[in-house]
Amino acid sequence: MVQKKKEEEKKKSVSEVTVKIEEIAKSDTKLILFGGKGGVGKTTVASATALHLANKGKKVLVVSSDPAPSLSDIFDKEIGGELTEIKENLHALEIDATAYVENFKDKYGGIILDTLSTIMPIEKEALDDIPNEVAPGFDELFAMDQVMNSMTEGYDVIVWDTAPTGHTLRLLFLPTTIDKYATGLIKLHSRLSSVLNTIKTWFDRDTSKDAISDALVELKETAESVKAVLSNANKTEFVPVVIPEALALYQTERLKVFLDEQHISIRRMIINGVVPESECKFCASRRKMQQRHIDELHKRYKGAIKIIEVPLFPDEVKGLEAISKYADMLYGGDE
Repeated sequence: MVQKKKEEEKKKSVSEVTVKIEEIAKSDTKLILFGGKGGVGKTTVASATALHLANKGKKVLVVSSDPAPSLSDIFDKEIGGELTEIKENLHALEIDATAYVENFKDKYGGIILDTLSTIMPIEKEALDDIPNEVAPGFDELFAMDQVMNSMTEGYDVIVWDTAPTGHTLRLLFLPTTIDKYATGLIKLHSRLSSVLNTIKTWFDRDTSKDAISDALVELKETAESVKAVLSNANKTEFVPVVIPEALALYQTERLKVFLDEQHISIRRMIINGVVPESECKFCASRRKMQQRHIDELHKRYKGAIKIIEVPLFPDEVKGLEAISKYADMLYGGDE
């Protein structure tokens, strides 16, 4: 009786995931990701974009997965891990990976966590099916899961303030990595029959062959669904945010190569913090230095990426009024 109940719960879980994947695929929600190294103003640009779209009548969710989120500071309102209304049509959320650990364990019954993190007593040849990369970080996993779930909640646009570049590259590669792990582990788990009872004793969980298979197939299908969303240019756009310095050229080129490999659309770039013209000698010197890098970016990406230059904002961008002023400089009357 207990076993039958467990089997019914498994089937229900797989069915729910399948329905969720189908809902995400059918969703008309647009996804705009802002990325770049720390300190370039990603959160400011993301917040301004979200407010701009909300003021245009779009229903918008702005999400931050930065380990040190600052949406609360910019909107001058406590946000945290709870969905928070900023104004009509605009909600915000700061993702805290630790808050999703238990949810993840409940969802997968600990099977994936145990399989990925435990050294199995199994012949070396069986491990050849598993990629050599380190298992992806939970923070990216939870952020991705939260954003994908939000795509079925009726928003016109989700604006995603991502973590600094290194984390973001790992995040965007996450669906591919999970797909590889799941594919390899589906092959691997069929060879685990001799140790399944041992694993069950260690973790006191239902680790039957069917349970592991269902969980791995579910994970693989979810990864494929996320990849489909990210690579759909009609749904998803990645916008690099840079400041005009030499390092920006290298980082942008590296990012663009990666995005092209993952088939993720990049149509715009924000150059933030451009020093305006003035009679100040120091400012003029800084502007001259910046202009060399700005000219190089325009030259390198002419015709391929629309480059938007945003002048250095004279005041702290905090509160809706300041964000609106920044959005006016960023987009003017553009959609």
